Amino acid sequence: MLDREKVLRSLFTNAIEDTIETLPYTIQVFQDPLHHLKKTVTNELDFLLGAFFAQVLLFYSVYCSNNKDIKPTIEESQQFHYELFSKAEEYKTIIRELMVTNNT
Repeated sequence: MLDREKVLRSLFTNAIEDTIETLPYTIQVFQDPLHHLKKTVTNELDFLLGAFFAQVLLFYSVYCSNNKDIKPTIEESQQFHYELFSKAEEYKTIIRELMVTNNT
């Protein structure tokens, strides 16, 4: 029998790791001057954090839909969302460092 929490945590961890791995590309796309995002977004770091959150949630939902043996409950999803959003400052630090790296 599957341990629900271990499976869900593994899927969630994979979603975060894969999102961090793709952050350089995401930052590059959103910083491209051709998109004129600086005219509509006044805080680039918070915007990229929002993009990061959206991507984590997308990866997680894809991973969960690909796993036919287990589906998270609303309460389980709420717990993972809380964990994700409570680490916002940690993710901002990662994004900020990558922004500097991409601009050098």
